[in-house]
Amino acid sequence: MTVTADRSAQAAKNPRELIPAWAFDLLASDFRKKHHTSHRYTEHVIGQMLVFLKAAGQIRRDARKDPAAYVRIVPTRPVDEAWHEALQRTEVYLPISLAFADSVIHHRPVMDDDIRSGAALARTIPYLHRTGLYVDPEFWDAETGSSCCPPECNDMGGKAVTGSWGGLAPDGPFTIRV
Repeated sequence: MTVTADRSAQAAKNPRELIPAWAFDLLASDFRKKHHTSHRYTEHVIGQMLVFLKAAGQIRRDARKDPAAYVRIVPTRPVDEAWHEALQRTEVYLPISLAFADSVIHHRPVMDDDIRSGAALARTIPYLHRTGLYVDPEFWDAETGSSCCPPECNDMGGKAVTGSWGGLAPDGPFTIRV
């Protein structure tokens, strides 16, 4: 008799395991200091940010092989707040991006009808689950239409016009590949 495990029945992996403990603790400490949140909430929101970045990274990897595979996914307000904090800790954020996407996972502040309607979040959730990581409903349910990006930081749906770097760096979206 052969017994096989059903993947859907397996417990989802803890997102904390994606990065070294010191890096997770550093991100959590930064978030807790700024937002004055409990240890439990902080650890969970940092974990959900990692789930989101893992999904975004996989989409970027897939889209490099097949551009038609690109899908825009979006964080919820609490996950986006954690992402903003992580972006400021470049010695942690850059290795996370490289590990998850083989390139930088850029953040573009956007609030548009796709987000307001809930369509963007509905599209996001299945990609989060595909990571095999624990998707905490506390941070994804009932968050439709939210963004921590106010209208004044909105860049027109990611279509803001960028200029030339004048030879200092490549023009267009900047990507580091390893």
